[in-house]
Amino acid sequence: MALDANFPFFNGFPLFPHLSHSDGRKLDVAFFYQDAGGRYLDKTTRSPIGYFAFEEPRPGSVLPCDDRNALLTLRWDLAFLQSLWRPWPLEEARMREALRWLAGEGSGFGIEKIFVEPHLAQRLGVEAESIRFQGCRAARHDDHIHMQVGK
Repeated sequence: MALDANFPFFNGFPLFPHLSHSDGRKLDVAFFYQDAGGRYLDKTTRSPIGYFAFEEPRPGSVLPCDDRNALLTLRWDLAFLQSLWRPWPLEEARMREALRWLAGEGSGFGIEKIFVEPHLAQRLGVEAESIRFQGCRAARHDDHIHMQVGK
């Protein structure tokens, strides 16, 4: 399910905090979840807007921003919101295949970059040159997949 492909009012105006979504080349897509019975949930997200329901890192995960306290950042943890979201687990097999497809066959459709948090790439066992970390000052990408297509 697509979340944000650019803010629709006029060119050069991104949906905050997605400051890079201003040129028509970026797309955010929702994660795949399952319910308590293990059934796949399609076209639905843990939070009402698809963002800010973060997948928490597991012990021993790669955390490049751990112990970093930057004042100017869009990397919000929003810990106070996490208990409000639906407790659905990530559907890891479909997530893994989605990332593999985007990084492999997706390059034939122009996909150049895929942002996902390192702890999720590690957890899902996916690696590719196009799967990257967006940095510690950008919005978190453990609630959605961000992809960029070429010009």
